[in-house]
Amino acid sequence: MKIGFIGAGNMGRAIANGLVAKGVCQANALLCISASGKGSAIMAEQTGASIASSKLELIEQSDIVVLAFKPQHLETISEEEATAASGKLVVSVLAGRSLASMKDVFPDAANLVRVMPNTPSQIGKGVSTFCFEKVPSDEQKETVEELLASLGTAYEVVEEQLHVATVINGCGPAFYFRIAQLISEAADKRGLDKDLALRLAAETGIGSLELLLASKRDPKDLIDEVVSPNGVTHALLTSLDRQGLPAIIEQSTEDAANRSIELSQNKK
Repeated sequence: MKIGFIGAGNMGRAIANGLVAKGVCQANALLCISASGKGSAIMAEQTGASIASSKLELIEQSDIVVLAFKPQHLETISEEEATAASGKLVVSVLAGRSLASMKDVFPDAANLVRVMPNTPSQIGKGVSTFCFEKVPSDEQKETVEELLASLGTAYEVVEEQLHVATVINGCGPAFYFRIAQLISEAADKRGLDKDLALRLAAETGIGSLELLLASKRDPKDLIDEVVSPNGVTHALLTSLDRQGLPAIIEQSTEDAANRSIELSQNKK
């Protein structure tokens, strides 16, 4: 099974690196090409992938075609290149590009897959959400799940759910990074070394979220185990609620999901 990457930026390279590192495929099964040639050169150096001379050559020689370039360049795929993808699985990590817009470009693909990965995929700790254009065969589903497992974990959703899922797993890393940044800055103002505060915030976050997953308990129950009446944690949570954190999260989720819908509609 040959996998071709059109585009070789951070996400394309993360997938390729993961496939090789986890033994999903050998380096000689990977092909890549990028607009400037820089990304494909890096991917080739990191993974041993071959660099295709053209997109047409790459598509012709690949069983699976991964679209990992800038979303606005989808329509630059030529009719000849689209024809070469007939009967093949086309996987897109193009933000905001709907399955309908992919279908317009690749009408005869065996199936189309839209994926929303996230940046922790670079270290194999990613969370991806994905959807198929049509009901997949068992082989297609297994192939996509295996491919995305090279990045971390993956969950199938229907396309309409991808907007909200994007807010969680796509935007989520920036949210947690922002929280860690604000915590470390607030601690620094109060005399705690900023680098130490950042480590405390990051490691506490990792441990807490791993406990949430491992325990399979409601977050409210885990909160109750930390809070003592009129204690420090109680003061923290009371202050957060008083300043409107629940409303902020609700409105931010709504705004981000609406923006995802808007971008998708603008690009069909």
